[in-house]
Amino acid sequence: MARQLFVFVVHGPILTLVFGSAQAQHAALSRLECFYESKEYANTYLNLDAALRARICRGYEAFNLPIDAVSSWLKAMEDAQRDSSDQETTPWWHSFCNAEEIELLDTLFELESRPSYLISSLVHHADVALAHERLHALYHLSQAYRQLLASIWDDIPRNIRNTIEYDLKLRGYKEAVYQDEFGAYLGITTTPGTRRGDPVLEFGNKSTEVCRDVRKTLLHRIPDFWCTDVGIDEASMQLSTAFLQEAKESLASAHKPNHTASLVKGKDRRMKK
Repeated sequence: MARQLFVFVVHGPILTLVFGSAQAQHAALSRLECFYESKEYANTYLNLDAALRARICRGYEAFNLPIDAVSSWLKAMEDAQRDSSDQETTPWWHSFCNAEEIELLDTLFELESRPSYLISSLVHHADVALAHERLHALYHLSQAYRQLLASIWDDIPRNIRNTIEYDLKLRGYKEAVYQDEFGAYLGITTTPGTRRGDPVLEFGNKSTEVCRDVRKTLLHRIPDFWCTDVGIDEASMQLSTAFLQEAKESLASAHKPNHTASLVKGKDRRMKK
């Protein structure tokens, strides 16, 4: 019986995946995420056994990465596994991926459109998690947004910035993504009834007033960046309650991930927004 691991929707350059279980999401995306931006293993190919031993991306509730990273990862895989590749297998990388990765890669290769950025979350808190992940996509797609964050970051008083940097470091972020993460935490669009607290408190009481001013600026400017640089109305990317409910129901019957099982192709996972 085929397993449905995720549902997806494409908004312009952004591919959004919604998973039914943390295990399936981790199995599908952890090696890609690790290759893309891990502190220890960025641009290093880890085979399945090595990734398991390294305990990569533990506790992740959402993922984001440019889709170009998939091609780079596959090239690194090909170089590392060249001598052991089974030429009879089509495609060749099926021999070196788990079932969840194969399902993800098959989806990417079959898409009629060509999105350039991937974000994902678990279905039970997709509204909050995806709002954060979309801002990572914006950081990748909008130079103006990156420039605004760099300017804001430089203007933060040194003692407050030290506090924020220390907090981000404790969360495991590398310095290169501090501004991206700062914007994603403070620029998030919240809706009533979500589990998200007040974003201005994200980095503690000491930085609250600075964060309040930053958040006000970001909420004012971010919609324009989406429209001008990405060509999308930000509100159109928010998944509706009906979409998420349908996703919950369709994913609820999915089997638990089985990393050794052969993949049987399932029904189309595309859902209407």
